[in-house]
Amino acid sequence: MEPDALVQCPYDRSHQVRVSRLPYHLVRCQQNNPQVSRTLATCPFNARHRVPRALLRAHVASCPDKLPLELPPDPEDMAKAAHTWQPPPCQEDWDAELSELELEEPPPFILQVTKGDLPVPCH
Repeated sequence: MEPDALVQCPYDRSHQVRVSRLPYHLVRCQQNNPQVSRTLATCPFNARHRVPRALLRAHVASCPDKLPLELPPDPEDMAKAAHTWQPPPCQEDWDAELSELELEEPPPFILQVTKGDLPVPCH
């Protein structure tokens, strides 16, 4: 729907509100019209839809903003999928990498001192 299109306020039929301002108007108008507010229900799929409480079930069944319900997967199917999955073979050998590097002992850590700033030990 176009943001500048006008829609009718469900709380006061004389109000014509732009679609872009409708959420703010609904909050304000609901506070200003407590008697009408008690007779209207909010759609669970779109908070901008305010319908009479008696018609809420019919609105929910035909609401254009209703998303298709996705059922959770069947636990039996999940168990079958878990048994058939195999991890790919590992290509890494950390022990071989360590022997290739032949690491020497690292210098001691001193806060805010770089390797070039370390004092030379006297023997």
